[in-house]
Amino acid sequence: MNLAQIDFQQLRIKHILYKSKIRSVLYGGIYDEAFFSRTGPVSQWFTAVGRVRYEQEPEIKELASVHNELNATALQLFALYNSGQIDKAHEGMRSIEFKSDQFLQLLAKLEGRLKDN
Repeated sequence: MNLAQIDFQQLRIKHILYKSKIRSVLYGGIYDEAFFSRTGPVSQWFTAVGRVRYEQEPEIKELASVHNELNATALQLFALYNSGQIDKAHEGMRSIEFKSDQFLQLLAKLEGRLKDN
């Protein structure tokens, strides 16, 4: 396994944990402000690894953008949940799933392209 594969596997794991945390909060779990901020694990990966080692790859900017969209959507869903609109917040998980699939497809595309080099 080369360094890129390890880096992208780490991002994939962080992303899956991120999505699980969203679901957890929307089903009564504790909201961790730091986790959903710029100091959270996915954002930190982009800062420490993604934009350092892979800055020249167009998918990195797109991945970061999709993650930012996911985060904005998650914060909106948390606000709905906290205002008592729990069903609406749960319905919003569909958009999280859609964006998550988009994120993972982009990551697989980048990983596959770099694996062939």
